[in-house]
Amino acid sequence: MATNFASTDFIQKGITVRRTRLSFEHRFFLTVAVLFPLITFIGFAPSYYLRPMFRPGGLPSVLVHIHGAAMSLWIILFSVQAYLISSKRIKLHMTLGMSSVGLVAVMLVTGMMTAVAAGARGGGFPGYPPLVFMNVPIVGVFVFAVLFGAALYYRKNAANHKRLMLVTVLVFLSPSISRLPLPFIPVLGSIWFFGVPALLGFALLIGDTYRTGKLNKAFLYGVLFGTITGPLGLLFARTDAWMQFATWITGT
Repeated sequence: MATNFASTDFIQKGITVRRTRLSFEHRFFLTVAVLFPLITFIGFAPSYYLRPMFRPGGLPSVLVHIHGAAMSLWIILFSVQAYLISSKRIKLHMTLGMSSVGLVAVMLVTGMMTAVAAGARGGGFPGYPPLVFMNVPIVGVFVFAVLFGAALYYRKNAANHKRLMLVTVLVFLSPSISRLPLPFIPVLGSIWFFGVPALLGFALLIGDTYRTGKLNKAFLYGVLFGTITGPLGLLFARTDAWMQFATWITGT
């Protein structure tokens, strides 16, 4: 009889711990769902969302309009998806997730085209030649495509899926924080727009491992992949091979 009571208490305690863990994860992802659009809006307000208030004239091209709209829809979709999970509307969450593949395709194509167009017209980041910096958004689009593909592959594995989707947010964080109106950002350069997402990624990985008591390998590989590819891409962007390719594709 005592053994039965002990077993019942153990099971009940396990259920309580699991519910607490899920509750924390839901609150965390909802917080990200709010902060992610906010940081994006602040970063892109002068050049896109509130451009008429900061800069005379319109956007450089219709392509930028399409890319900006697609990216904005994706950010809104991420927030909606986080809400659906927290409200336990799993089927609708999965349906929207699969239907978002078309939107992702538009994001990838317009992202590449926008990066090339920016390089051709001499846009970029202070301290970096336009054709060199063009590598940064191109690699970012590639990294996002790989991570999103992995998250889609693990869509029936909630633990892996949501952590990989979180890493895609870190990828998109780089262009947003590089545009924040802070005077030290141009001085720090790649240390800022690569370093901050990397630090956040490893902090989240360590915190997640401590909280759950086990290392999620998909999360680890995602953070490592997102951390390494950017700096390696920028290093490659300074080679003759890249410059020849960049000159050819931009027609400069």
